[in-house]
Amino acid sequence: MEKRRRAEKLVALLRWFVLVLGSVVISDSIDGSRIAILASVLGVYNAFVTFCTFSAARFAKCGRRLSDICRLIDTAAISLVLAVFANSESVAWLLYWFVLVSSGYSNASLRRLAYDSATVLSANALATLYAASVNGSPLTQVAYVLSIRSVGIIMGALVAAYVAKVRSQDELVSERGCYLQAILDCGTKLTRFRDVRELAVYVLQSAVTQSGAQGGELLLINDETNEMEREAFHSLAGESADVQGPPESLIRSYANWVLSTGKEFIVKSSVTSEEQTSSSASSFERDNHHAIAVPLQWQSSGADNEVSVLGVLVVWSAPGEDFAPDALDILKIFAAIAGAAIVNLKLYTTLQKSFLRTLQSLAASLEARDEYTRGHSERVMKVALMIAEELGVPSESMEVLRSAAELHDIGKIGVPDAILRKAGKLTAEEWETMRRHPIVSEEICRPLGLPDEVLFLIKHHHERIDGKGYPAGLPPEQQPLLQRILVVADSFDAMRSRRPYRDVMSEEELLSELNRSAGRTMDPTVVEALKRLMDRGDLVPIYAEHDRLTGISVRPSRENSKAA
Repeated sequence: MEKRRRAEKLVALLRWFVLVLGSVVISDSIDGSRIAILASVLGVYNAFVTFCTFSAARFAKCGRRLSDICRLIDTAAISLVLAVFANSESVAWLLYWFVLVSSGYSNASLRRLAYDSATVLSANALATLYAASVNGSPLTQVAYVLSIRSVGIIMGALVAAYVAKVRSQDELVSERGCYLQAILDCGTKLTRFRDVRELAVYVLQSAVTQSGAQGGELLLINDETNEMEREAFHSLAGESADVQGPPESLIRSYANWVLSTGKEFIVKSSVTSEEQTSSSASSFERDNHHAIAVPLQWQSSGADNEVSVLGVLVVWSAPGEDFAPDALDILKIFAAIAGAAIVNLKLYTTLQKSFLRTLQSLAASLEARDEYTRGHSERVMKVALMIAEELGVPSESMEVLRSAAELHDIGKIGVPDAILRKAGKLTAEEWETMRRHPIVSEEICRPLGLPDEVLFLIKHHHERIDGKGYPAGLPPEQQPLLQRILVVADSFDAMRSRRPYRDVMSEEELLSELNRSAGRTMDPTVVEALKRLMDRGDLVPIYAEHDRLTGISVRPSRENSKAA
């Protein structure tokens, strides 16, 4: 449909030139006011057609029908001029060539061109005979004029047929190249996706575009429920209800048949293909959309080489339009690539989750070696999420923050216990070793394929708002909100917990340190959000277990003591 839209767009733009040219041609035989009225009417409808062809959604909705109607209006307008206004010597009939050539160029279908040619010949004959009867022209003159015009129109039809054939051949060569390039691009890009839904959307969009479909769905089997679910939907017509594809129930029936048989399924409006000759297929309700459904299959590498169906790719055409002969082969290639990519992505995701759980367990074990840091990452994660919620951070960013907080200190596995548990001041060499743990954390987590946002937070959780933090000394404009939240949560847990070099801070000391650090080392907006949580007592449950295990309690501030 996209190729048809581009062709009709060019025809609509050329119609403006032909409209001006036609006005000049008939100006000798028609007065200016009538030309202006006729040109205005033709200009209004061509303006609307031009508007429709500039958008895929608008063209899918009404532009395709309007383009066909336009050729009938063009034919009628030319015939009106020949019948009522022009004389027998007028060359206005040559404007019929535009109708024929535009038909051959936009449709590239000889059958459609033959229909348009017959329509033009009939319209010309009626216009010529009507003009002759009104003017009382001799029969011999009428026959001469009609034969000359008919021969000229037939020549125009032959030119249009040549244009259609050449364009069809050029399109075939171009499409083959586009198909190959699209398949190569698809195979390359699919390896970069880390989310099945994003992968499904990309595959579906590519399949719809390259097959010339109007829209499509990609359905995948849910591994947990074993039910087929819609993973992606794409339509060139957008969300307009009156140009959507077949009913969802019909699409499901196509998909269920493919799922049960493992074979492709083709629907050609009310006439089905040979795949539909079986008793199960013949029961499908009829629809005016041509449709193709192909299975997404995966062949196991085991001894039995079992082939399983992962899902179904369904595409449909605009009402009444058929697919190109090679559309099925294109869709089967996309389905095969998508099936392999989805299996690999699911396997990758499973391994990634396993490695992630292993690292989280390792981080917890690392912290458990020391009573001072036991549960640190979990508490930082909980505090960070509560601050983020207080600040209205969206849910997708919450997951990024959660992953980063759980793994931010995994790099301390490379820091000796003598440094981690040292009660006194660290030497320059020891401090340099300690300062490297964010970099080590990021290096450990990078092979997991975690999002760049997570890796950034892990690496920069010791930066300062004044740009004097480590490891990179980032200026404040390069520190996103999630990173600032993690910095505050990590610093707060360090203040709230006992350390080898000091006891736990009182609430008064905590507030004093937070106020002193706000705007200097920590973001003041984030600090204010943390203080609101403290005032409401929302953080108390997080530290209840830690305080019980360490046998400590936070000393209340003097004001709170007096109030008590």
